Amino acid sequence: MKGLVFVVAFALACCITTCGALKCPRCTLSDSRAACLQQSQVTCSGSNTYCLATRTKAPVIGEKWNNLCATKAQCDAGRAANSRVCKPKEDTSNCIYCCNTDGCVGAASAARVSIVTIATAALAVLLKNAAGF
Repeated sequence: MKGLVFVVAFALACCITTCGALKCPRCTLSDSRAACLQQSQVTCSGSNTYCLATRTKAPVIGEKWNNLCATKAQCDAGRAANSRVCKPKEDTSNCIYCCNTDGCVGAASAARVSIVTIATAALAVLLKNAAGF
């Protein structure tokens, strides 16, 4: 019985941190990453488990950011293209960034994921110890 309680509690703890749908800021032609972060968030659906940001730079328009919900396949394809077209120090560049935490645009969400993972693991250990096995 204690084992069953532990398994159910652990499953619930994992679900709390991972079952919610991803939310991405929706921006089109924002002048900066910061401006894109300020846009309203949309809830991604189905297989759209990533926020995909595109940073485009061209002489006429300057730097522009777009962000939307995307699939893993779209992110993988974008990352593969980066080696050819992502040249941030040049006048013309197109870079694709993907992330999978709520509210992200492009980069830097690994720390938040790690904190959630550590908190879930700590809760599991505490529940295991409380169950007495």
